[in-house]
Amino acid sequence: MIKTLLVGFGFSAQTFHLPFLSQLPQYSVDVVVSSKPDEVKRLLPNAKVYPSLEDALENGQVDLVVITTPNHLHAFQTKLALKYRCHVLVEKPFTLDSEQAANLVSFARQQERHLCVFHNRRFDGDFLTLKHLIQSGQLGEIKRFESRFDRFRPIPRNRWRENAGPGSGIFWDLGPHLIDQALQLFGWPKAVAADILTLRENGQSDDTFDLTLYYDDKIVKLGSSAFQGASTLRFDLQGTKASFRKFHLDPQEDQLRAGMPIDDVNWAVTDKNEHGILSDGESENEIETKKGEYVTFFERLASAIENKGQPPADASTVVPVIKLIELAIKSSTSKHIQYC
Repeated sequence: MIKTLLVGFGFSAQTFHLPFLSQLPQYSVDVVVSSKPDEVKRLLPNAKVYPSLEDALENGQVDLVVITTPNHLHAFQTKLALKYRCHVLVEKPFTLDSEQAANLVSFARQQERHLCVFHNRRFDGDFLTLKHLIQSGQLGEIKRFESRFDRFRPIPRNRWRENAGPGSGIFWDLGPHLIDQALQLFGWPKAVAADILTLRENGQSDDTFDLTLYYDDKIVKLGSSAFQGASTLRFDLQGTKASFRKFHLDPQEDQLRAGMPIDDVNWAVTDKNEHGILSDGESENEIETKKGEYVTFFERLASAIENKGQPPADASTVVPVIKLIELAIKSSTSKHIQYC
């Protein structure tokens, strides 16, 4: 089994990582870094708990370090784990600086260890469906793509993601997912224009953003709002043969929040009323959403650690995401398009 050290024991750790690390046979969670040892022991009675990452690395003897701490700590903790020759899975955003990100990729190669970023949204069922439609040619040449991740949270909450500070705000939270998916589909753009805004009363960090990515033959719109009370328009993909529109979010996050076991028959299955529609101007057809594959993410990570393949989101593929985030922030600050 892959002896795993879980750094942080908050919402991200307990919701997005622990269910897979504790239910898949490839992993064992042996060590946790947390300031709340009683909470850890309630869920992981046999795990050793340390107050700091360095203490855990000195004494834990682990294979994999999973980092779920606030964004500004990712780079430092990733480097420290790599110094101890551990494989690393770090939450998104990978880092807050693209040069730091590139340096960590190089260091991981020197240490001959896998460095993976938790871009689980590459394994959303609706995104997998979208990729299939593009590859099948049913849409023709893609001309316009819109991807949104809206919520209804008009009142700020007192938590680090929404308070003032480096790496806080909705853009660093959801922007990496939307940008990563766009780059996975279409590659590096020619230019980016962005508006990153704080619209909530008494908001300390940004809560709304809209990005436009420019390509030679298409345009890509990415965005998030804290004021959408209805079902979110997740994807709108337009091509020369047909268009595809999908509302609602992938179900895996809500299922994880509800504590659904990952071997449940309904795991990762989209409700029949939430499939997307393919339209060609004359007819409309419902496209069944593929099952999401968060389980596959962790299975592929385990295989990579066992020297049986590539990790599901190698950090080298995520450095462009951080570069594009930096360009978007420059665009929003300067109110000018940034050429890539």
